[in-house]
Amino acid sequence: MISLLKNFKKKSMKAKIGIIAFIVFMVLLVSYVLYSNFKPEPPAEYEMTKVAYGTIVDSLDVVGKVESGVTENFTAIEGVTVEEVLVNVGDKVNKGDKLATFNVSGATQYLDSAKKDYEKALKDYNDAKQSADSNSKRKVELASEIDKKNAEITAKKNEIAQLEKEIENNEPVTEMAGIPQEQIDAIAMQMSQNGATQEEIDSFIASASGTKVPVVSTDNSKSEELMQKNLELAQLNSELSSLQAENAVVSTTESDSMVEALKKVADTKEITYKNIKNIYDDMKNGWYAENDGIVTVVNVKAGEKFVPVATNSSSLDLSALLGSSGIDANTTNMLSSLMGGASSAPTGTGITLESYDDMIVSVTVGKSDLLKIKVGMEATVISLDTQYEGEVVYVGATAVESDGLNIGSLMGTGTGASGAVVKVKIKNPDEKIVIGFDVDIKIKLATVENVLKVPVECVLYENGKYSVFVFDAEESVAVRREITKGTLDDTSYQIIDGLQENEIILKSPDPKMEDGVKVKEKTS
Repeated sequence: MISLLKNFKKKSMKAKIGIIAFIVFMVLLVSYVLYSNFKPEPPAEYEMTKVAYGTIVDSLDVVGKVESGVTENFTAIEGVTVEEVLVNVGDKVNKGDKLATFNVSGATQYLDSAKKDYEKALKDYNDAKQSADSNSKRKVELASEIDKKNAEITAKKNEIAQLEKEIENNEPVTEMAGIPQEQIDAIAMQMSQNGATQEEIDSFIASASGTKVPVVSTDNSKSEELMQKNLELAQLNSELSSLQAENAVVSTTESDSMVEALKKVADTKEITYKNIKNIYDDMKNGWYAENDGIVTVVNVKAGEKFVPVATNSSSLDLSALLGSSGIDANTTNMLSSLMGGASSAPTGTGITLESYDDMIVSVTVGKSDLLKIKVGMEATVISLDTQYEGEVVYVGATAVESDGLNIGSLMGTGTGASGAVVKVKIKNPDEKIVIGFDVDIKIKLATVENVLKVPVECVLYENGKYSVFVFDAEESVAVRREITKGTLDDTSYQIIDGLQENEIILKSPDPKMEDGVKVKEKTS
């Protein structure tokens, strides 16, 4: 080092200045390199917010298809002649506008046939009911007579048993009596034939006439009485058998189930007749719109007879009608033969009108979402950036195949494959609500007031757990903290546990940020 200083002193002033400049440059260079490598990282900047109390509106976002709440289908009978058609598909009509007129003479046969079928069925039912009422009355009488006859038989059996006991206990009576004269004469004749003298014979007769002998006697009157009572019992049993046989016939003939079945047949034919008559009368008077709306189907053409695109005619299926009535197969076949193959008139849709007075949106929701939705809940319908007030008017009770997506199914809270239909009525729809188009719906499920909440962008989710980063102002660090969340809306999570009011948390934190890292609030 000393030799270096000696050499430095020997240098010229210009050389010395150069050496000093070089040394200063190297020191600065080394200092810069050291500073660049070891300088501390500046704290990350984040927007922050305070934890506060507020209101959360829980809602369900779904997509549904607009439908008409009221669809008018004008039904025509095959064979009528279309006189004029005043509308085409796509026409907008007002309530009371005429749509079409007809000559209904071609449908008279169906109306007359249906009326005759109904009148015959009604007569068959009334006749069967009258017979059943008469049989029911006789059945009550027979029940009383059978009970009375059984009582008489029981009493007669008791009398017979008592007589049998008396006869069994009756002892013979022994009495002294003279020898019957016919026996004396018979013995005298026998003595004569055997060679006895007349004197001997006369002596015998005199002696026998005055002789008394013991005689055993029995009372036969009770035996005769017993025989008579057995004959009376047999007569009573015969009368009972006749009553029971008549009762069996009456019970079979009465057949309440038969009367019930005939009543169902008559009711069905009455409905068929009234339906045909209503269709007939409507066509006779002409078709008129009952609501404002748009025509979506026209299957009638002026000057031509109506032929249904899809026939709605249906035969009366007695087997199905009587299947649960307790009627056996033979009786069912008999009724089928009796009633004949009654059919309704072949009909089909002539014109369809979709009403704009009552518009609904039909959606399909998953099982978990369905349990939250109730009739009467408020909803918002969004179409072409316009919002409309709505109300849940129907919640389905059975599952159907889902043909759309909803937020619940995407997040795993719905089934995605099947669900139940929910219908939302649109209040005050306008021309932006188009039948058949999809619209967005937000159903308001619940409003939770005065709850601790944080913005959704503050919450992290990992491995089934929710957490936030809390700002420690004293240490200027972010501390990760696990939370328990409740319900949520579009902007906020409800906090059940893990945070307190006025604590400061980070917005949109880096999920990979380490616990305890230095941070500072971003300023605008």
